[in-house]
Amino acid sequence: MRTTFLIFANLSALLLAIYTFYLIVRVRLYIGYGVAWLLLLGLGVFTLNFPPAWGLLRWVTGTQDAQQAWVVMILAGIVFLLIYLFVQMTILSQRITAIARHIALGQLRENQEEKASEEDRDTE
Repeated sequence: MRTTFLIFANLSALLLAIYTFYLIVRVRLYIGYGVAWLLLLGLGVFTLNFPPAWGLLRWVTGTQDAQQAWVVMILAGIVFLLIYLFVQMTILSQRITAIARHIALGQLRENQEEKASEEDRDTE
C-alpha cells in the first residue's frame, strides 16, 4: 500500500481514538462501546502497519487482493459493532420493561388498597 494512504489511515485512526476517548470521558459514549471501537481501531492499525499480516488477512478472508481483504474485515467489524449495539439495546429494553412492570404493579397495589379502605369505611 502507498505511504500516503498509510499516513492518512493512521492519522484517521488516531483522530477516531482521541474522539472516542473524549466521548468516554464526557460520558457521552458508554465505555463498552468505546472499548469495542478502540479494540477494532487498534487491531486495524496493527494489521495495516504490519505487512506480514496482510498475507494472513487475505488467507482468512479468502480473497486475492489486500484491498478486498480490508473491505471484508471492515464490514465484519461493522457487523460486530452492530451486533454488540443490538445486544445492549435488548438489555436496556428488558430493564425498561422490568421497571415499567414494577411501577404498574405498585400502582395496582395502591389502587387495590385504596378501594379496600373505601369499602371498609362504607361498611362502618
